[in-house]
Amino acid sequence: MKLTIISHTPHYKNNGLIFGWGPTVREINHLRSVFDKIYHVAPLYKGVHPDSFIKYDKQNIKFIPIMQYGGPSFKKKIQIILTFPSNLFIIHKVCKNTDWIQFRSPTSIGLYVLPYLKFFNKNKYWVKYAGNWNQKKPPISYFLQKIWLKYIAKETKVTVNGKWEKQRKHIYSFENPCFSKNELNKANFIKKTKIYTEKVKICFVGALEKGKGAHLLLDALEMSKQNHMIQKVYIVGDGIDKGKIKSSAKKIFGFDVKVTGSLSREKLDQIYSKCHILILPSKSEGFPKVIAEAISFGCVPIVTNVGSIGQYINETNGVVLKDRSSYELEKAINFLLSDRSRIRELAQNSCKIDQKFSFEQYNEKIKRLILNL
Repeated sequence: MKLTIISHTPHYKNNGLIFGWGPTVREINHLRSVFDKIYHVAPLYKGVHPDSFIKYDKQNIKFIPIMQYGGPSFKKKIQIILTFPSNLFIIHKVCKNTDWIQFRSPTSIGLYVLPYLKFFNKNKYWVKYAGNWNQKKPPISYFLQKIWLKYIAKETKVTVNGKWEKQRKHIYSFENPCFSKNELNKANFIKKTKIYTEKVKICFVGALEKGKGAHLLLDALEMSKQNHMIQKVYIVGDGIDKGKIKSSAKKIFGFDVKVTGSLSREKLDQIYSKCHILILPSKSEGFPKVIAEAISFGCVPIVTNVGSIGQYINETNGVVLKDRSSYELEKAINFLLSDRSRIRELAQNSCKIDQKFSFEQYNEKIKRLILNL
């Protein structure tokens, strides 16, 4: 079978080689166990790719570039309209020669790709909605795509993060995969041998922008009176607030705060293996892969109850903040630091959920629930 994937995943071309955002590329690499040939239609950007970007490691996966589109400014939003004819022509050309199509939503081109798939496409398709399906105040384009998927494209199978009240029959709950079973076993071995009685190490992994909450972590650390129990804090990621985060990190005394920028998966795994606590006070999420990755290495998550996070993380395996504030975050950090045996217990309990996030299990669900194989 041939599969076309349409997504907003950024790609770069350096020295004749294509690099895409690591988590998505890894997922597509593993989809090769289900499909014989995969075409990935996504925007191509200029410049040098970040360290978190990787090459496709399987043959018969072909990247098809479209023009980049969208962004926060008005000028960039106009690009959605200006690039529409060219991008849709490429999408149509690729789709007509494949057996299945997966559209990864929400993204601004969904405003025209979803109608195209319903009214002008003859092939089978499904939609992976990777964002927060239960978001209270989503951007207008996300809201329209959710309404379309929920009420108009009722014959289309849609996969979402989490399980929701009054969920319609054509909407399926899927975990967002992030590691192979072999990688999970290696991470779990590190979890079992990790020492929790010494000074702890903390990590934040995500975009350096207000929506992810790295600034709340730094504010909480500045207020905390138990910093003598912390050895090091890693802030992993890139974004528009990177300069502000670096400046704020210099004001924290008592331990080292390292702002690493984007990292390869291998280097990120090394940080997970050292750390005891993951902090991700996001404003909105579907279910971020970094939570599953971190808990597989024995990092106890301190998170906000957004998206489907609260369906997996609770008082038995982590800390869910009552509200998204530096005050509540400080309380949560102090709560864990006050009892090291509690950190270890919560970390070991996470083994009940991390197995749900393997590529193998994800692919089996695709074959059974989407492809009806």
